[in-house]
Amino acid sequence: MSLEIGQIPTFEFTQRIAQIQRNIEGYLRDCKSLGDKHIKTKLRKVSKLKSINSSLAIEANSLTLDTMQDIIDGKMVEGPFDEVLEAKNAFAAYKLMDSADLCSVEDFLRVEETMMYGLVPVNGFRDCTVGVRNGEVWEYVAPPAENVPGMVERLFRWYSDTGYPAYISGAVMHFYIEAIHPFRDGNGRMGRIWHNAVLRAGSRCFELISVENLIYEHQEEYYAVLKACQEDMYCTPFVEFCMMLLEERLSQISKLSDARMLALMKAMGPDYMSAAEIMRKMKLSSRVNFLRNYLKPAVECGLVEMSSPDRPNNRNQKYRSNLF
Repeated sequence: MSLEIGQIPTFEFTQRIAQIQRNIEGYLRDCKSLGDKHIKTKLRKVSKLKSINSSLAIEANSLTLDTMQDIIDGKMVEGPFDEVLEAKNAFAAYKLMDSADLCSVEDFLRVEETMMYGLVPVNGFRDCTVGVRNGEVWEYVAPPAENVPGMVERLFRWYSDTGYPAYISGAVMHFYIEAIHPFRDGNGRMGRIWHNAVLRAGSRCFELISVENLIYEHQEEYYAVLKACQEDMYCTPFVEFCMMLLEERLSQISKLSDARMLALMKAMGPDYMSAAEIMRKMKLSSRVNFLRNYLKPAVECGLVEMSSPDRPNNRNQKYRSNLF
């Protein structure tokens, strides 16, 4: 189905969305009560890095988190020229979002020019037909190029007037940026960066989360729901999907209000550690107490993942934080 300007946006506030909203608001209250500045600073730093890395990984960029950090730190790195350029552009674009007016089409174009510098023949709104292809088959054909400026103006005007919270309006913006496909390339990146910025403008708690990383971790579902919604230009299922991802991650972060979970997260990081190594770092002596009151609850709520989840009693089992 071809997108028409009058369909922007086509969205219904369902009972399911209302339920997820209540859950999200509860988790946001819990997250706001977190008083540990060290853990918040660490989460914010990792979230920003994961946002850039994950959004580009969705586009098949192979650079690692460590390489991305080296680029951010201004170090020389090895890698395919286009991928390094993509990463440098993305870092500059995310930095630019700190001062961007999220209701401004002019700023939208400015961020795209930064994001896609040197990667496309011409920046700005496209003047050609584009879409999504699967081999020789067109799965989605975007609206005619002459309709793009008006559609983007309508979408941004809707956002400036909407009363919906950021976790709803951000997902709506994301979907229609993808559906309008205003640029020759980079539409997914622009949809995700705007979604991220709308969330952060809505609550500082969303600085602790990378929506891009959540999407990357659920990439197949992301494309499936995106494709299904584009068939009739009804974005409600996409909004529900994005909200559920945020709900799950916020529920994990809210567990840090428990002093034991917070202490465990401070002792752990992105690298796998044995239970004995974690206990030594936390200066705990009782393995039974550690497993029952720290590690098992953290695994059950998703804060910690196991190296061998299919063999939970593996004697060589190791653990790492799912947040960093």
